[in-house]
Amino acid sequence: MTIPLTHLQGFPLLRTKLFPADAGGRPQLTRAALIERLFAAREQRLVILSAPAGFGKSTVLSQYRQRLLSTGARVAWLSCDESDSEPQRLLQYLVAAINAVHPGFGSNTAGLLQGDVSWPQEALIDAFLADLKRLDGHIYLMLDDFHRIRHPALGPAARYLIEHLPPTVHLLTSTRYQPQLLIEQPSLERWAFWLKAEDLRLTPDETEAYFREVKQLSLSSAELTLLQARTEGWITALHLAALALARHPNRAAFLAGLSGTERNIADYLAEDVLASLPESLQLFLDQTSVLDEFNAELCNALTGRRDGLDMLMRLQTEQLFVIPLDEQGEWFRFHHLFAEFLQGRLARRSDPATLLHSAARWCESHDLPDRAIKYALRARDYSFAAELLERQGARLIASNRVYGILAILKSVPTEVIREHAVFQIFYAWQLAFEQKFADAEALIEEVSTRLLQGRGKGMHFGLLELLAAAQVLKALVLLYQDKLESCLKVARQWLGMAPDNQPVFRASLSCVQAAAYALLGEFGEAAKSIALARDNLRLVESEYLHVMTSLIEALICKENGELERGRALAEAARGRVERVFGRRSRVGGPLALAYADLLYEQDRHAAILAELPLATTWRDVATPIELISRGKLVMARARFFAGEPEQGLAQLDEWLAELHGAGYERVFALGMSCKVQFLLWLRRPNEAERVCLQMQRHLAVLPAGRYLDAETALALSEARLALCERRADKAQASLEACLAKQTADHQRDRRLRLSLLLSVAYWRKGNSEKAFALFQPTLEDAWNSGYRRLFQDDALWLLPLWDAWRVAEPKRSAAWQGVAELLREQCRRLAVDPESFNENQDVSHREREILRFVAAGLSNRDIAQAVHLSEATIKWHLHNLFAKLGVRSRTQAVLKGKSMGLLSEA
Repeated sequence: MTIPLTHLQGFPLLRTKLFPADAGGRPQLTRAALIERLFAAREQRLVILSAPAGFGKSTVLSQYRQRLLSTGARVAWLSCDESDSEPQRLLQYLVAAINAVHPGFGSNTAGLLQGDVSWPQEALIDAFLADLKRLDGHIYLMLDDFHRIRHPALGPAARYLIEHLPPTVHLLTSTRYQPQLLIEQPSLERWAFWLKAEDLRLTPDETEAYFREVKQLSLSSAELTLLQARTEGWITALHLAALALARHPNRAAFLAGLSGTERNIADYLAEDVLASLPESLQLFLDQTSVLDEFNAELCNALTGRRDGLDMLMRLQTEQLFVIPLDEQGEWFRFHHLFAEFLQGRLARRSDPATLLHSAARWCESHDLPDRAIKYALRARDYSFAAELLERQGARLIASNRVYGILAILKSVPTEVIREHAVFQIFYAWQLAFEQKFADAEALIEEVSTRLLQGRGKGMHFGLLELLAAAQVLKALVLLYQDKLESCLKVARQWLGMAPDNQPVFRASLSCVQAAAYALLGEFGEAAKSIALARDNLRLVESEYLHVMTSLIEALICKENGELERGRALAEAARGRVERVFGRRSRVGGPLALAYADLLYEQDRHAAILAELPLATTWRDVATPIELISRGKLVMARARFFAGEPEQGLAQLDEWLAELHGAGYERVFALGMSCKVQFLLWLRRPNEAERVCLQMQRHLAVLPAGRYLDAETALALSEARLALCERRADKAQASLEACLAKQTADHQRDRRLRLSLLLSVAYWRKGNSEKAFALFQPTLEDAWNSGYRRLFQDDALWLLPLWDAWRVAEPKRSAAWQGVAELLREQCRRLAVDPESFNENQDVSHREREILRFVAAGLSNRDIAQAVHLSEATIKWHLHNLFAKLGVRSRTQAVLKGKSMGLLSEA
């Protein structure tokens, strides 16, 4: 019931406005992080929550009120509406709000308001300030929905009030508008704390909590991610989507089709956002909704008006779901759902094709070809779009700006694609993007034949460029199917045909050629191709190709053991990517994977780990599985050696399960080698042996010498396993045979890895002099080149050798004491005792074999027959085994063997 307050005024005031709206017992999402940010700023004179409609401003303000009340603070509240725009009425409500928490407040102000004299606004504010100064202690005055108050003098009056507020009075407001007094007078910022729309958006964790705790809906991670992306954290949209989800029979279909035209969302936007706007502004919104991004000049081109800048400033001031895209405030976009809602309104009233065509023409004239092509395709002006693609397509490919166009091409009718060769080329690119390599290759062949047959008819320059681009794509498709010789054949053929005045084409093919040579292990030829690409890039501006060239060159540096040079190349390329393409881009993703691989070797990878999960999800023609493997292995190794071994192994297994079929041979072998290393650290040699045998079978059917890096990985795995089995001779033979093949300059990385383990094998075999003679120069070479993980990840094998070297050559080893500490720390991190982890290595391969038969329940006689030894020899081996294990029975030996990893539980 409304209770009139007449002791201060001559007309009744609504008491319900002096308290937040009651939630009616409905559960609310607690915005704990935001409330704590506000609480930390509680000493500020002014706090503003500014965001579009439906961002939960009132709820946050109400929750903050409860937080303040819990500390004993006095908090006054006023829910504003349009009727409060008259200054005297607003002051009356302010007095009433404070009076509700501080009885007797407002005698000065009430005296002026109740008199017959019409006092100037400044006098009323001064009286109000005088009353505020008489208050004891701090008080918080909250004005909710302050945007509803509109008066010509409001700005100056508010500024005057804020500048003269006593330090014990704190003013807090929520508003849909941007606070112009802070924008126009930045000096006020020292008194203010401003939460904007980006602060009020729900985070992914809050979205998950909202559906789970408030809406009692259990959504999958993928569903939550989709909702977060579509709503951009707009809580009202999430609420309305939840209402629709509850009654929708097909949840997946609803989420896949969620847009601004959904009935609940559309009704809200129509009634709560657009209804109060003038017709001219609504028309402007409808017409510009067809644009992905817009500025004032582009808006004028579409609407035929001249006030685009004023309109955009108004949209920004009133925060009508418009989002700035640059710091200068020139380019904007609409919130996705708001744009879709407006587009739905527009489609019901007229055909948007005319607007889209105008947008395409404007973008073409302002050198924005990718946007021009997209708008032309949406307008179904296919001839114009094809013409633009023929002229600009090669440039767009070189700058990595084709992906938005590819997405639209999927909706172009098949007959239209067949009619235009340029559409076929880009459709082949889309097929390759979806990893439908065979289909892409066939389409490239078809369109290339078609274009070459028509060369006598005068093919213009743009189409010739696209024919060349198709060959680059063909080479890429062959590269990522591991058809490396075919890839090189295409690259050599077209490089021989391409004139010198085609630097983009020649640089592109040279990059692909370098990648193919690198995968074949021919790094000398790869370096020559990179040099050719660099020469061509001096003649043309292509940031994308510069980055790709740096990426391949960084990978070559890794193989050469030039970690610092590779890192410098990758960092310079990352700086270029951030300046040109932005922090998160398809260009930056592949580069992050190569960069992380280099950083991991230097043990400096912690800062980039957060980027890798996203970077490894790119599945396009710029990110082959070969490159993704580097990021996957870095993530698994980082987790394993940081002290989460079981989680790191599970992460590696999850990835290995995806690697099947042609083209994954090398990557699979590298992943399996990593798994062997993990299992040996976990004292599970039986499992490691099975993985090693699987690697041997895997590589045995492949062409000899084709995958030298995979063969090196196998040799390292066999050596680690042999060392754990006390079979130093086998480890030595495997390592020496592999090392003999690694003589080229570019194979330095592999030589370092092989030489370190070989020095361990020499020492295990009793040849300490030879071991130390190899260990010291290898240590110096690797360490001075920046290698760190090379030592830490093999600490299990290197630490005993180090201790022996320290005893034998204390003076030489003293300079490298820091390395020993790194090795010991790695062992401690994985809960391996450096003093005792070698105990199971005292168990010979033969003793391990006999122990397995014992675990299987075989008698000494059965074991003797199985291994072709005498029963007496079996007894002698068991006697030695019991002594090494410190046990007295077969049962104890089996149990101890399992605990030490000598026997698999499986």
